[in-house]
Order: sequence, then structure tokens, then C-alpha cells
Amino acid sequence: MNQREPTNPAVFKDFIVVFAVPTIINKVFMIYFGLMYADHPGDGYGYGLVATILVLCFTMGRLIWKYRHNPDP
Repeated sequence: MNQREPTNPAVFKDFIVVFAVPTIINKVFMIYFGLMYADHPGDGYGYGLVATILVLCFTMGRLIWKYRHNPDP
């Protein structure tokens, strides 16, 4: 039989944070700024849209970089 190693609860906490922030909170801001930018181009909503995309990339990149040497569970 295959014995599984005990899982690290910190990994699950990090995955929850990476899921919750971009998916729930950041997506709301992304939709808001995207819709406002489409309705009012040139009013500065593009900066908010770019900022939300950068936060998404930073959050995902941080998770990937942190666990780059860990094998898959």
C-alpha cells in the first residue's frame, strides 16, 4: 500500500488565502473596474483594473515561488 505523508496545515492555509483573496475579493474589484473602464474610458478606471490584475499575479506568483521545491501531495 501507498503510505501518504502527513499533510502540512500551513500549505492548506496558504492555498485558502490564495483562493479567497483573488477569487472572492479581487474578482469583485476586477469586475467593478473593468465595467467602469468600459463605460468611461479615460477616467482613470484603467489604473484600478491594472492594479487588481497585478495583485492577482503577485498573489499567485508568491504561492508558486514559496512552494517551488515541494513535491506534489
